[in-house]
Amino acid sequence: MSVHRMEILSGADRRRNWSNALKEQVVSETLEPGMTVTEVARRHDIDRSLVYRWRRAFGVRRARGVPAFLPVEVADGPGTSGGSSPPMMPSAPASGASRIEIEFADGCRVRVDNQVDDEALARVLKVLARRR
Repeated sequence: MSVHRMEILSGADRRRNWSNALKEQVVSETLEPGMTVTEVARRHDIDRSLVYRWRRAFGVRRARGVPAFLPVEVADGPGTSGGSSPPMMPSAPASGASRIEIEFADGCRVRVDNQVDDEALARVLKVLARRR
């Protein structure tokens, strides 16, 4: 037979009061690598929803996975990258025009200028992403 401690709260003091220091400690524990809100809440005998509420109060946003950064190369202009990429097609430079080059992991490249139609580019990128 095991004995469990039970805390009975009655009257106006039905809610437990948590110090700001403890709230900060609990929130910071949830931010440690490998820790989950559930684990921290169990360790402190606190409901998960309360820990989430404290996280929001301290401005902590829910992580949506680890952000992935891809390598970027900045070239001075056509033909200066030194790579084996095909040369860019010459075009009449627009006043203040800028270019963006999107390179997929398989080597496929898409080059557009600032006058590209957003919807058309989105359709092209969607098709290219599907073929991977």
